[in-house]
Amino acid sequence: MSAAMGLQPGMRLKNDMVLSRAWLPFAVWLVVSICTFGLGWLIVSGHFFKFVINETYIVDAKGERLGRLACNYDVEDSMGQVGLWLVASIVTLGVALLFYSFYAARAALNATEIEWF
Repeated sequence: MSAAMGLQPGMRLKNDMVLSRAWLPFAVWLVVSICTFGLGWLIVSGHFFKFVINETYIVDAKGERLGRLACNYDVEDSMGQVGLWLVASIVTLGVALLFYSFYAARAALNATEIEWF
């Protein structure tokens, strides 16, 4: 299927993430959060969003896979932004981390492409 065909009625996104694969990233996040008093979320959250996006497929009305989402987001490429969020998080005693989650989700989605099968 090519992108020229466009979206068809009944197409949807389906996520096939297996929760058992999330234990290791969760454990890493937990250790990083304890060691950094929660500031590790600035790095780990982008990887979490990328993990979920990369397990998402485009399926037709019958449930057959037509393509997948491929996220190329790398938080390390935007360390300047992370630095600003770090300062904001310290100044606001962590409240900025709530808003950073939306920033990281948007950045991950903006770095996502559709790979058609």
